[in-house]
Amino acid sequence: MTAPSSPLVIAVDCSTTAAKAIIVDSGGRVVGTGSQALATHSPAPHWFEQDAHQWWTATSDAIMAALKAIPDPGAVAAVCVTHQRESFVCLDEHGTPIRPAILWMDGRAAEEARSYGTERVELLSGKPADITPGLYKLLWLRDHEPDTMARCHRVADVHSHLVHTMTGRWVSSTASVDPLAVIDQATGDYSDELLELAGLRRDQLPDLVPSGSSLGPLRADIADAWGLRRDVVVIAGTGDGQAGGIGLAVTDPGAAYLVLGTAVVIGSETMSYVPARAYRSMVSAMPGQSTVETFSSSGTYLSTWFRQQFGDPGLAGAPDPELEREAAALPVGSERLVTLPYWNGAQTPHWDGRASGVTLGWQGCHTRAHFYRSLLEGIALELRLQLDGLEAARGERVEVLRATGGGARSPLWTQILADVFDRPIQVCAAAEVSALGAAAIALTALGVYDTLPAAAAAVSTTDAVVAPRPDAAAAYRQLRPVYERVYSQTRDLLHTLHELQRGEPQ
Repeated sequence: MTAPSSPLVIAVDCSTTAAKAIIVDSGGRVVGTGSQALATHSPAPHWFEQDAHQWWTATSDAIMAALKAIPDPGAVAAVCVTHQRESFVCLDEHGTPIRPAILWMDGRAAEEARSYGTERVELLSGKPADITPGLYKLLWLRDHEPDTMARCHRVADVHSHLVHTMTGRWVSSTASVDPLAVIDQATGDYSDELLELAGLRRDQLPDLVPSGSSLGPLRADIADAWGLRRDVVVIAGTGDGQAGGIGLAVTDPGAAYLVLGTAVVIGSETMSYVPARAYRSMVSAMPGQSTVETFSSSGTYLSTWFRQQFGDPGLAGAPDPELEREAAALPVGSERLVTLPYWNGAQTPHWDGRASGVTLGWQGCHTRAHFYRSLLEGIALELRLQLDGLEAARGERVEVLRATGGGARSPLWTQILADVFDRPIQVCAAAEVSALGAAAIALTALGVYDTLPAAAAAVSTTDAVVAPRPDAAAAYRQLRPVYERVYSQTRDLLHTLHELQRGEPQ
């Protein structure tokens, strides 16, 4: 391997499970990596919290590990951060957390989403009412922990928390703060209406700058601790979803990224804000554009759950080659077994937290392999429903689909997806596509590339292309109308079951 070409940039993805750092050279090559796990706590059912201080310690440890791989840390010119979105922490006047940070997947605010998620709120924020946006958790804190909000001097997303530690400035990119759902999509500034609803003042939130802006140099003590020059600049990043799209070179409406992780996401670009409930709109790292995403929380979570409950105990939920082979040998449709994959509720396009999973068509011929394949097919059919809705609302077809995440390593699942979508799937096995997107932002800010799309093309890679099989695609076309009727015909029963489980009278 040839020597890294200068300048080098450090890109950090402070995600839900770990802080991951990569060092990328001017040619887009990764020349150093590091990772440090993050601990998540669940003090009550459906609550998920982290120690915000650990966001920084994990980030610093990951960066120092990555720096060990390069011969000359003096070649590093910039640092850029991407991060788990919607997660936030409340800080006192000294910048100390008042309580643990609340994460994007925390479900405590379901009632607030139903009560306050009006059409007006959705139009302003660009986000259908759901437990995910930070706004509803802020409303939960207002109603359930008034002392927390009375003492809250600042609300910090992950990006602003890390940037403040690095530079001493309370600033964040608009694209990073936007998932909290307090920004007006039409203006790109904080919405006075949404702030009033949340009971927040502007001075409690970070200053906003575009992604790619220089935020100033690293603090001298941090540069010294990492062994870097004191003129290394911090570049404003973006949320991990938007950054992942850049890392996959999805920078225009003709392409989409397909994230097959714990949750599954389809993301693409629009040239302006186009409000619709068929997706959630995010401020894009691409100037003047919006990133639109569909979302479902049952992705590899579901396949892992199956393997943990019904698979080889010795694998403890890890991928099982034998199970994959058995499921791959089965025909399209799992011999008339159809699964609605709403183990964690329904998101796009139904936004129904009271929905749950349904498996329809059980017969004595079915095995665990049938159930497993049915789960993968159900997620794929749900994603096709979401893509159809995204294309219809936006008025443009997606021609290129690029898949990444743990699920993209499954030949069975990627083939099912290609068949259901009836278009090729480009598989990108690079582990840290969000960090690659942050690296592209930094390289563009340094002037190494003239445009962000050019930098994105330099860092992205395609490892395989999975083509649809005509016979399988035709069979899935027949199955799709049946799948799409399952939710509509079981919705009321699922809601009744949800209320019974909560012990509420009917």
